[in-house]
Amino acid sequence: MLSRFRAKLGAGLLLTAFVSGLIAAPASRPSVAVPPPVEPPPTTRPAWPPIPKEALVQLYQKELGDRFRPQDADRYHAAHELIERYFEAATMADRKAVAKQITAMEVDPVIVGRLCRIRMFWPALDGGGIYYVNQKTGIYPTHYFFGLPKAYDRTKSWPLVLKLPTAHAFLVNPPLTAEQVTDVYKKWIAEEQAAHPDAIVVMPLLNLDELWGPSYAGSNAVLLPMQHVASRANVDPARVYIVGHNMSAHAAWNLALHYTTYFAAINPLAGGASQSWQRIRIINLKNVLPVVWHDADDTVVKVEASRGIVKAMRIQKVDVEYDETKGIGHAPDAATAERAYQKMRARVRELYPKSVALQSNRPDTMFNRNDWLQVYQAIDPGEEHKAVLRYGSGTFTYFDNPVKAEATITGQKIDIKATNVDSLRLYVNDQMIDIKQPITVTINGRPRAAGAVVQSIDELLADQLFLGRGWRYYTGIVDIGVTVRVEPTSKPSMKPATRPTAK
Repeated sequence: MLSRFRAKLGAGLLLTAFVSGLIAAPASRPSVAVPPPVEPPPTTRPAWPPIPKEALVQLYQKELGDRFRPQDADRYHAAHELIERYFEAATMADRKAVAKQITAMEVDPVIVGRLCRIRMFWPALDGGGIYYVNQKTGIYPTHYFFGLPKAYDRTKSWPLVLKLPTAHAFLVNPPLTAEQVTDVYKKWIAEEQAAHPDAIVVMPLLNLDELWGPSYAGSNAVLLPMQHVASRANVDPARVYIVGHNMSAHAAWNLALHYTTYFAAINPLAGGASQSWQRIRIINLKNVLPVVWHDADDTVVKVEASRGIVKAMRIQKVDVEYDETKGIGHAPDAATAERAYQKMRARVRELYPKSVALQSNRPDTMFNRNDWLQVYQAIDPGEEHKAVLRYGSGTFTYFDNPVKAEATITGQKIDIKATNVDSLRLYVNDQMIDIKQPITVTINGRPRAAGAVVQSIDELLADQLFLGRGWRYYTGIVDIGVTVRVEPTSKPSMKPATRPTAK
């Protein structure tokens, strides 16, 4: 029965695929069937005009803070124009050419890094509007609805709340038409706007075959809208949140555990993360606040799902807010949900924390990055396994032996405790250290690097492509080989039983 509903719903949603515009009509119109101009190719600019220069200069002043110099406004604007060209470029060769042009301007890399967050082509959207986006990012579709606060102003940054719908509204017979699906989403967003009028709200379009992960396609159904909406509205990267109930609560946990850098707090309601390849990542959440609710009398998702992961977090000394009620059941009442929401929204993320932790047994580069710490290679990953997903397409790889690294900045010194780590990279900027002074790096108590950090606009912009434009900026990198191989003085007659130890 479920597969039949999936097929019918998928066919119905194909109708909305004709809404291939960048931003669909405001919610006051009867449906999203009337598209705006078609999404331009990636090598061209949006059809609408850029933000006026006077307004951009105001944005520069806010973003640059005490580094802003009124007499340099024209240089900022020229550098910003090149930054836009960098992200519009279709090839890496073109991007490198633009990066060289920016470098030749001799603008402080810190200025370039901060300017990356500002989009010259944020459209002039109406406050209180609800919009639909349908496009493709790489091989994945990017379909989502978003609503703006009534007071929305593109010269001010706003909190972003990712609210993940559950499947219940779509499992009906006959299946909903495209127009009905649109009406459901508009209703949900309008209710959210009325309850919380001070935040941008994003609701991705649910694919019943993928849900919200843990497949790559399902996870990207959330992550890509989060990334994309920042090109359409002024999002504050320090105030990004996920709310989910039931299946969407499981997804909130999984997304936060694997894409930790992006979130200030999460609000999983009656969900959990029970898999070993998820639990192993708990220490990654040291700079993210989970606000968890579950009812002891929940008969749909047993309360042990939340109790278990909350207990594991407390053992790891990771902050968590846990509210366990009794007598409410599977769905929180309005007062309980609002209490959890307000706790979540009260957390503002430190964008460049002094201490970060990472533990992972996944080979994917993205899953081995947390804030400014990147682990590249394990000494001994152990046996490789393929996880067959219960929901969603494909499989993914994980290893027996995790890598673990904890890094702390004190002044100009970075101390790292590493286990099973062969090589790693540190990303730094002016908000973490005095970027113009030498630093020292110790790993497991031993000095491993010292000296000045070389700043690179090319590396800065390449990392913007990796993390997503504007979420963070790092002007310098430090690559470190953690282990030192001990070569034997003579050729042994047999392979050594153990790997040589590091000096």
